[in-house]
Amino acid sequence: MMRFLLLSAAVLLSLSRATSAEVNPAPKLRRPTAMVAGADPRFLYVANRRSGTVSVVDLQSRLVAAETEVGETLAGMAALDDSRMLAIDESRHELILLRVEGTTVTPAERLPVSPFPVEAVIAADGRRAFVTSLWSRRLTEVALPPPGERGMAVARVIDLPFAPRKLLLTPDESRLIVADAFAGRLGVVDPDAGKLLAVREFPAHNIRGLAITPNGNMLAVAHQMLNELALSIRNDVHWGLLMSNDLRWLPLEAVLDPEAELYAGAHMHPLGEANRGGGDPADLTMTDSGLAVVPLGGANQVAIGCENDFSMRRLAVGRRPAAVATSPDGKWAYVANMFDDSISILDLEGEKVADKVSLGPQAELSLVDRGEMLFYDARLSHDRWMSCHSCHTDGHTNGMMNDNLSDASFGAPKRVLTLLGVTDTAPYAWTGHVPDVPTQIQNSIEKTMSREASATDEEVEALTAYLHTLTPPPSLDVLRGTANPSAIERGRQTFAAQQCDRCHAPPAYTSPETYDVGLTDSQGNRRFNPPSLRGVAHRGPYFHDNRAATLEDVFQVHGHQLDVELNARDLADLLAFLRSL
Repeated sequence: MMRFLLLSAAVLLSLSRATSAEVNPAPKLRRPTAMVAGADPRFLYVANRRSGTVSVVDLQSRLVAAETEVGETLAGMAALDDSRMLAIDESRHELILLRVEGTTVTPAERLPVSPFPVEAVIAADGRRAFVTSLWSRRLTEVALPPPGERGMAVARVIDLPFAPRKLLLTPDESRLIVADAFAGRLGVVDPDAGKLLAVREFPAHNIRGLAITPNGNMLAVAHQMLNELALSIRNDVHWGLLMSNDLRWLPLEAVLDPEAELYAGAHMHPLGEANRGGGDPADLTMTDSGLAVVPLGGANQVAIGCENDFSMRRLAVGRRPAAVATSPDGKWAYVANMFDDSISILDLEGEKVADKVSLGPQAELSLVDRGEMLFYDARLSHDRWMSCHSCHTDGHTNGMMNDNLSDASFGAPKRVLTLLGVTDTAPYAWTGHVPDVPTQIQNSIEKTMSREASATDEEVEALTAYLHTLTPPPSLDVLRGTANPSAIERGRQTFAAQQCDRCHAPPAYTSPETYDVGLTDSQGNRRFNPPSLRGVAHRGPYFHDNRAATLEDVFQVHGHQLDVELNARDLADLLAFLRSL
């Protein structure tokens, strides 16, 4: 009898595990990027970027109970109510309404929104959501239907002066705070009027987390900070002077008031110290007790601490922790390890990793996959202070200045260049002295990131393969539907008439030479290699030293390489053409 009971128990356990594991799912790369703790505390819902699926994790058995394909490239997820969630499909440019019942996830409705949506926040009454769209630089307000009904609709669209990602509503929902995905800017929006009220700037880039303390007094911001006054030498990297990773606490009242002093009453937690950098804060959540949890994507760790703690404690998790969610009771945190395809379960009271759940078997990594993992890995730098992503945020640029040994002009900080489309634009560095991508990669690891060992041939090959996949974003005007074909054609003719194509030759809109364009850096250098103009509307400020705040200023203030002064219409047409690239 005892043997029968044991065999029965074994069979039941086997069936339970088979059901929870989705009956031997096929190997694939999921790349978890966002999570929602369900109304039923047994379940965690995970949005997977690469596979376009939602995995349901049973937190009691700590196994995957189901996986459902809902889109193509999932970028975000938010809980609407006990039975509905919103998922964001970045490549299909859609907001997806999901119906959820236990382990069953069903796409119920899809709504096109502004191109390249990445994050969403939902109002407390569940009647509207706000969605940030990266490359179209827009905030979309979406009207949501009552439970059991369909009918999502775009209520309005707000143009922003920067590419947004993170966002959150203030406790009274009178204001919406929207963060620049690349530089250190916070937009303050009146959600009822649909109006951008102010943009607050502070020394930061790569803002990856926003949270408001339980008492409503402070806004916590997880970000990085590149110091243009520091040098890319081992000493400045070691002490966190060149690149710091920070949890900044700003008085919420000061953030919302454009006339207020932003730093009065503000303070900061460094996410790193000498010998133990905290590369790439990737997200931020805060419990009702005020405990902040910050995944450190490049260091494969999570930082934990409260506002008044002297420092943050660290826990090791999986590879590239990219998102964090907490249980409703604040006792547990769930960390999405993007490159491990796993979820780490943290016991917040005991400050320890309780378990790790695999989302399923992984497919064999390609050369590009290995390069992507290296690109986001702070172990390529001394003490894990930074990854390639730290300066070239998601392959783009943080818009900051860096005094860089690898550009052959030490002592003259220069703007970080975008890597989107970089493989078509040799030679490299502002001085144009680097002949190819592999050499530039080696230079960056040795002379900027100060790693003790040179990059291996395998690392360089993989990173080069990954960079080849990074393409320039579409035209901002095209994404917004505001492109004027006639103006673009007239601007193309002005571009040719002014002989702009001498330096910025199509199709890459650059050239391999260096030119004296009337600009001088602090070391007296006058000859620079022209950056590609593809995607130029998504960059700024401009020139090697950021002296031109806008694309208009390049010509109106600095008269950049114009043979004759342009009238208002010719300038407008030229700008329309440049924005079309």
